[in-house]
Amino acid sequence: MSKRRVVVTGLGVVSPVGSTVQSAWDAILRGQSGIGPVTRFDVSAFPVRIGGQVRDFDVSQYISTKEARRMDEFMQYGVAAGVQAVGDAGIDFAKTDPARCGAVCGAGIGGLWTIETEYSEYLKAMSPRKISPFFVPATIINMIRISAW
Repeated sequence: MSKRRVVVTGLGVVSPVGSTVQSAWDAILRGQSGIGPVTRFDVSAFPVRIGGQVRDFDVSQYISTKEARRMDEFMQYGVAAGVQAVGDAGIDFAKTDPARCGAVCGAGIGGLWTIETEYSEYLKAMSPRKISPFFVPATIINMIRISAW
């Protein structure tokens, strides 16, 4: 077993209770829930119409609009959390050995919104030409990357 130590130096979060560490922590301390009516899509056909969704998230604080269009929202959230963590850590990458630093990003699945949209476009046209060339990179869970690095 390795005796190496790991140090957490920076945090970032995008969640239903807040899109920064401070706003999420404050909401948790107040006992505020991130669960509420789902408003992102039509839920009238579903028996459950509540859930946890990220609200009031501004991706332009982290990446350009052009770059954001090429990513599913889960990836935008991951990039934002990563940028927050790097800022929180105050890391100067010019003075850091890149082989001795890294980031951990937790996600179970991502890209479902983009997968559904692209498949719908394909079905309407019955042509693969309607599938975006950014489809695969926009939906692969391990493609979350931090532009600031």
